[in-house]
Order: sequence, then C-alpha cells, then structure tokens
Amino acid sequence: MRKIHNYCISKEDFWEMLHAKRHSPCMVITFQDKSGSHTHKLSAGYQDDIDVYRDGKEIFVLSRNHRLDYVGLEIFEGPEKQGEIFLQGDQVKEALETGKLSPFNAIKRLVELIM
Repeated sequence: MRKIHNYCISKEDFWEMLHAKRHSPCMVITFQDKSGSHTHKLSAGYQDDIDVYRDGKEIFVLSRNHRLDYVGLEIFEGPEKQGEIFLQGDQVKEALETGKLSPFNAIKRLVELIM
C-alpha cells in the first residue's frame, strides 16, 4: 500500500447539493487511475484530516477528526465504492486501540473490520 498525492478534494457544486436536499455541500474527491478519472462524494467533513492510499486497484480514503473523536474509511475501486466504515468515541478506541496510529496502520486495522 502506498500513499497517493495526486488527488483533488473539493466541495460539490450548489446545484448538486440543492438536488440532494443537503444543507451544506459534501466533499468530493477526484483522482485518476489506469482505468480513467473518477469522482466520488465523501462522507468526510470540512475539518477532517484526509489521507489517501492505493493498494492494487483499490483506493482507501481515511478521514479523521481528533477534535470530534471519529474516524471513517471509504474504499473505492475505479468508479465504484467497495465498502466503508465510520467509528466514533469508544468505538475508535476499541478498534484502533489508540488514536495515535499512523494513517497506514489505521487503514490496515479498519479494513479488517470491513472485510
């Protein structure tokens, strides 16, 4: 698994937000792989620390917010979302045993819970 640096995070446009009946725009990640360019809406918040990794064809997007004590992982393969997990409070402490894991190690542990 290796860290990805060539991605773009932005907010969805106003009309998409309005159509989805959201009060604020969601975060959108855009990245390119061998099969083309892909755009996905994320569950991450605006103040989250986001780390993106690749392992084979899978893209792992880890979002963490230490202030609000939650962590989320979304897994994409090409244009499709393959899985996701969201943990908060004591769930984070139980799953990760410590909130100070590197993003790489946090992803490894969270993937075990999804699969």
